[in-house]
Amino acid sequence: MRNPIFTRRNLFGATAAGLAATSLGACATSGSDDEADEVTVGEDAENPFGVDGSAPLDVVIFDGGFGNEYAVAHQEIYNRAFPDAEITHLATQAIAETQQPRFAEGKPCDVLDNSGAQQIPMDSLVGDGELAELTPLLDAPSYDDPNVTVRETLRDGVLEMGTFNGEVFALNYVFSAWTIWYDAKLFRDQGWTPPTTWEEMLALCPTIQAAGIAPWTYAGQHPVYLYDMLLILAGRHGGVDVLKNIDHLEPDAWRHESVVKAAEAIAALNSAGYFLEGTPGIDHIQSQTAFNERKAAFIPCGSWLPNEQAAIAPADFEYMPMGVPYFEGSVQPGLISAGGEEPFVVPKNATNLAGAYEYLRIMLSKEGAQIFGDTVQAATVVKGVELENPAAQATDQLVANPDDLFQPRFRFWYTGMSDEVKAALGALASGGSTAAEFIDRMQTVADETAADDTIEKFRHDG
Repeated sequence: MRNPIFTRRNLFGATAAGLAATSLGACATSGSDDEADEVTVGEDAENPFGVDGSAPLDVVIFDGGFGNEYAVAHQEIYNRAFPDAEITHLATQAIAETQQPRFAEGKPCDVLDNSGAQQIPMDSLVGDGELAELTPLLDAPSYDDPNVTVRETLRDGVLEMGTFNGEVFALNYVFSAWTIWYDAKLFRDQGWTPPTTWEEMLALCPTIQAAGIAPWTYAGQHPVYLYDMLLILAGRHGGVDVLKNIDHLEPDAWRHESVVKAAEAIAALNSAGYFLEGTPGIDHIQSQTAFNERKAAFIPCGSWLPNEQAAIAPADFEYMPMGVPYFEGSVQPGLISAGGEEPFVVPKNATNLAGAYEYLRIMLSKEGAQIFGDTVQAATVVKGVELENPAAQATDQLVANPDDLFQPRFRFWYTGMSDEVKAALGALASGGSTAAEFIDRMQTVADETAADDTIEKFRHDG
């Protein structure tokens, strides 16, 4: 039986710094409440969850790359429908620090954007029974058309990241792609052609250096930004099953030749001097700022990058995403890490459970999705939302083929492996370990996770 590690006793014995630095599960006290309310779908298409219009709503938003302006607009829509509802809005990056104590007390918020460096581990929240299952939301009539369910308004691949063994516990609200970004203006001015293959990229690197620019940078203090780059490089070479085997904790999955080849390629970028000097010591904002200052040509990042850097990037900077350059001979060169991200969850013990579901339904309306897409310059999870931003349009083109979309999942399923891959990637990219040592390190933690019967195991559908 799983031993919950986020109990009331453990919580109040910890410091705020400990909360931020330690991966903690959800609480045993509130998660064991079998009498939590349930939401069902009624016959009123305009108020399918039977929201009490006078009940307050408590919303917590991760104030990161997407900001929180879009959430303010969504709350205005909610208040149009329920003008007497008082909405408490907290925008913060300290998700674990501010919200784990509330879970421990059995008094969580109603809607939580569980994102960022202080994300509460999803495996713990799910395993400890802290979250409401979202099938009622998905089966409800959509906000715009009572003859179309919410589920039917969503793009392919949206729900997978929030699905745990067949049950949906998170609505991932942005259709994000982890890609390689470059400045189209810089490349156009220099006469450089964005590389398609890894070999083309390596051939271009000396030319980039000759222009006084480093070929690459990344968030050295948060090397998890290399996670999708490494895995998609391996998956493009050997096929998506290489990555599914890693997620499924299959024996020797990390020792597959494609994974080894990808690890060797990342290490070789460092040994060739292709990373911006000082990169291992900088954070995501510093690396992104250096990219905006055209000190580096490529940076691995998610779809939130243009919005996060809007106040810093030069006016003529042209964000353009591309897939991870693939090895010649790759069997699935179009593979890309894309799908739903930015997980919104509804705590099982939310005070206003019906209001929380309705809030998510509003977020998934055409108006709500359009507000989000226009505000943050990123593709949305709702079908039919057209965006004018070139970077968002380019991302849409990259993720146009559903057969090439796959999000490596072990980091979200297994906290121990998530912690290990961050440190291991940092060592690999900075020269602190060899590719062989990286592979051994990750295979060891994968084997330990597979052998631990107290850890709930998850699998991809199909």
